[in-house]
Amino acid sequence: MHIDLQPELVYQDDYLKVEVDERAKYIYVEWLQSPGNEEFRNSFRVAGMISLEKKCEYWLSDARPIPFLDFGDQNWILREMKPLLRTSSLKKYARLSSMESINLLDVDRIYSSLTEDAKGDLKTQFESFTNKQAALSWLFADFDQ
Repeated sequence: MHIDLQPELVYQDDYLKVEVDERAKYIYVEWLQSPGNEEFRNSFRVAGMISLEKKCEYWLSDARPIPFLDFGDQNWILREMKPLLRTSSLKKYARLSSMESINLLDVDRIYSSLTEDAKGDLKTQFESFTNKQAALSWLFADFDQ
């Protein structure tokens, strides 16, 4: 896999940086620091809206600064973001996490719940990684330039 990504900065605040490569339909969301609940939800909502607006198909989230997602934020994602996924163009969502965060299984609960509840009408695949290159390889494994 070789893809020449050229993401451009489209949004940044104290917690989040969002870059988009419109040609590749790729969004890169980098968490700059661990946010509180309200900041997490507001920032995630902004990233989701950008992804919808730009019709992104490939999403890479670098969430390594976030050690875990508390139960309230997990439920918020399932309640608020799942309906958006059904209307989105998103094919693959990769999340960069620390090994400790992956071991907590908080994101696995979200992935499982999203795919089980969707009853086959959700076309997005989800995966967690600790390495950015591995995540990009997975995201663009079937990309047709």
